[in-house]
Amino acid sequence: MIDVSYPYFDPNLSWLSNNYRLLLEAKDETVPVRERLRFLGIYAYQTKEFFRVRIPSLLAMGEVSNDIRVKLNLFPESLLEHVYETVENQLREFNDILLSGILPALADQGVHLYYRQAFAAEHSAFLRKFFVDKLFRYLQPVFMDSRRSSKMPFFESRQLYLVVRLQLKEDADEDWYATVNVPSEAYGRFVELPEWDGKRHVAFLEDVIRENMGLLFPGYTVLESYTIRVERETELAVEDEYPMQITQRILKQLEKRNFIQPSQYFYESGMPLFMREYLAGKAAIPMSEFHERGHYICMQDLVKFPVLSRRLDYPYQRPVQNPDFDETTSVFESIQKADQLLHLPYQSYEPIVRFFNEAAIDPHVREIHVSLYKISPNSFILNSLISASRNGKRVTTYVELNTKLDIQQNLQWSKKMRDAGVKIILSVPGLKVHAKMALVKRKVQKGWERYAFLGTGGFYRLTSREIVDHALLTSHRELTNELELLFGYLSTQDEPKKYKYLPFNFLQVTQFTLQKRLLDLIDREIANCNAGLKSFITIKINQLQDHILIDKLYQAGQMGVPVHVIVSESCGLISGLPSISDNITISRHVDRYIENTRIFHFANRGNDEIFLSSCDWTHRNLHRRIDICFPILDESLKNQMRMVLRNYANDNQKSVRLDLYQNNLRITDESRGKVRAQDANYRLVEKIEKNGSTRKVDH
Repeated sequence: MIDVSYPYFDPNLSWLSNNYRLLLEAKDETVPVRERLRFLGIYAYQTKEFFRVRIPSLLAMGEVSNDIRVKLNLFPESLLEHVYETVENQLREFNDILLSGILPALADQGVHLYYRQAFAAEHSAFLRKFFVDKLFRYLQPVFMDSRRSSKMPFFESRQLYLVVRLQLKEDADEDWYATVNVPSEAYGRFVELPEWDGKRHVAFLEDVIRENMGLLFPGYTVLESYTIRVERETELAVEDEYPMQITQRILKQLEKRNFIQPSQYFYESGMPLFMREYLAGKAAIPMSEFHERGHYICMQDLVKFPVLSRRLDYPYQRPVQNPDFDETTSVFESIQKADQLLHLPYQSYEPIVRFFNEAAIDPHVREIHVSLYKISPNSFILNSLISASRNGKRVTTYVELNTKLDIQQNLQWSKKMRDAGVKIILSVPGLKVHAKMALVKRKVQKGWERYAFLGTGGFYRLTSREIVDHALLTSHRELTNELELLFGYLSTQDEPKKYKYLPFNFLQVTQFTLQKRLLDLIDREIANCNAGLKSFITIKINQLQDHILIDKLYQAGQMGVPVHVIVSESCGLISGLPSISDNITISRHVDRYIENTRIFHFANRGNDEIFLSSCDWTHRNLHRRIDICFPILDESLKNQMRMVLRNYANDNQKSVRLDLYQNNLRITDESRGKVRAQDANYRLVEKIEKNGSTRKVDH
């Protein structure tokens, strides 16, 4: 039952609601079968992340005083019970979708995935040769009995292992245990086998090892083996969720109680209790840290299922060219003529590549400033920045080290940049630069010219064909001046509260102006509605959890302002609460491309305003990161964004409506025909390409 005195949906349950939406996509028979496997893989990854991020926090909150829990309306014991039950039900459906839906669909397309099956005799020779020639050198069998090994068994975090029970052939009275690593980083999780019986065949890597286990343990009889994986890098992120005063009390109480973040051991279904008890005793693991995960674990690897046929994937969509970028004209000249907006992944990423490449060699460019949030070492932008620095430009980067990369990779790319003279400023603890932005300064005869990249997403060319984002390239005087102020502030590495004033009027920045600006915009819609003027609010966002902004949206809805929230992940706002949110609708959108755009649209008496942002409405983004929000000022581009949002609002194929309990309810209204937002937005950019553009604006 929803507590109307605390009208916020629990973020843990909202996360799981979003996970279930991924299962619905995997279940959809109209989705190509390999794409359905990909959605199962995304679901598995999100569930793993849920246990890494959310479960430790819930366990920790069980250790704090009751007054804190009551204040936060958080009751960890009952919530954990609900969470575990929900995940268990979802995993059952996951397995049913795979076994009853996807595997038969693969077979219909001439693909057979060995799934808990004995290998056909026709594949035996290949499997043995593959094992001996390729796999053997990567395997590290280790006995767990201290008499055979001088060291205790050690499961590396995020590494897949087989736990094997054996007996000596000459002494069947005693069991022995060993571990064998599954080297998926070397060969991938799936092995393609020779065609046979008119089908393509694929096997899990661990099954190939199981098939040849006798070669690893000569003189032993292999009785059984099960996969296991440990997650040690769990995250206790109370600082990102709660105000500082409450966070300090929580951390102090956890320290007094000697709270230790739990590890998590995920094991294959069927592993006997006595084997888990053996592992728990050997490695001093509490049994509560063991979690069952189906007949195969680490199923996030399904996103890398082999590409066997084009028929198994969505049809290819070519990246559409933006007609405002002429290959014979400088990118900077195009931006001078008019603001440029890229709709990714539908439009080509090349203008962004050219933006940085031209900045690197343009003799008029003096400075380049760029924020790199979790950049990958194979990113195209690294080469451009290195070239720019070597060409005498002053290059400054604001970086959060990517903890998901290993230390060696971080050291390699940072050393290359520093050797080239690039200045690297790392994010200070508790203040990550999450904004996706860059500034190029050119010195020309008439003075300084400034050009900005402002995006809802980062500089990931390799994933630009997978993620929906928008990128604005502009030379707008006020926007670029304020962006230079922001980069100047970041170079000081001071806390925002030490700055009494920074004149952000066009560019809105978290910890300075953004939350207040959003509250003012919503208040304006309320005032307009009360005056009988046109009013509405449309928010497209990944996560909506900030209670202050949620309360303001409730107030707007109560005053009669139509509010539509389009989320792609979690949402703390509850729609349909009588007298609280019955004027608010919430939809969730999941399709072939990952949604990452944040768009805020306000009616403003008919003079509507549209903003793009890198910021979700969460405590973490608003109070512990530097994020930006920027207006679309060009009327032509604003019209494009109106059509983009209209397509999402009309989607009746890939959007679901969220009810009081965040059940994902299919939209059945097809009175205006079938509308699929991502397809409609692709057709929009095709139309833009066909019609061309003659836009001109003055800055």
